[in-house]
Amino acid sequence: MTSITDKTISKLFGLAAGRCSMCKIEVVQQDVKIGEMAHIIAKNKGGARGNIPIEGDINGYDNLILLCPNHHTEVDNNEDAFPPERLHRYKQEHEAYVLQVFAHQSQGRVMDVAGLKALMLYLPFSQMIILTDGLPERFDHKLFYVADTLGNFANDNPQCRPFSDANLESYYRSFSESLDKLIDYEQEAVIGDKNVYMPGHLVNADSNRSYLNRELDFDERRQAIADVKPLLENLVASYHQILAYLKSTYPEVHLASFVGW
Repeated sequence: MTSITDKTISKLFGLAAGRCSMCKIEVVQQDVKIGEMAHIIAKNKGGARGNIPIEGDINGYDNLILLCPNHHTEVDNNEDAFPPERLHRYKQEHEAYVLQVFAHQSQGRVMDVAGLKALMLYLPFSQMIILTDGLPERFDHKLFYVADTLGNFANDNPQCRPFSDANLESYYRSFSESLDKLIDYEQEAVIGDKNVYMPGHLVNADSNRSYLNRELDFDERRQAIADVKPLLENLVASYHQILAYLKSTYPEVHLASFVGW
């Protein structure tokens, strides 16, 4: 087994800009190197993810990720939460971030940051979990506002869309499309010739919400809940994905700057 070569060390530290691939803290502080070259798949079978087959050099660049000591410990102590594909994604996204921010400070990134800052003023982004909390029993109509804001962003800020950052654009589209699919279901779904959701005022409830139709029988109601579950799961997953990316890659954007309803 070969050791980690000087060339590999230089490449790993260089492409990561000397920062942790997860929290972006500088891994050389006051002339002390605190960064650690973590193996994505451990050298030993008993190590973290060490039972997963690997092709190529286990000490090569492709199997290493630069981390701070805290995150190195975290990813090795919780293998299930940090499978290889997730660590590779962290590494890829961080190196793309470095390329944009430190290598050339592109005009595209400047526009992306400006667009995100403008969007967050009108998007209740940090409230998404609260807004979906009642599903599938009740549907908060404020989600319509969220979808409209996302949809109108390109019209109001054509210079910002699509985003220059390909990862950001992909996560944004996924989040927006998953929300649209949930809204389409609330607006259009019919089971047994009955609308799945009915406005709140028809059931003597909050008029700012829709509720599962009281006329649905047991099986129809169970079907409606089964229909909504994957739509909600996809929305929550896409939200957490873009949330994590924004927090790690765009720290200058205040994600809770929404000015109010």
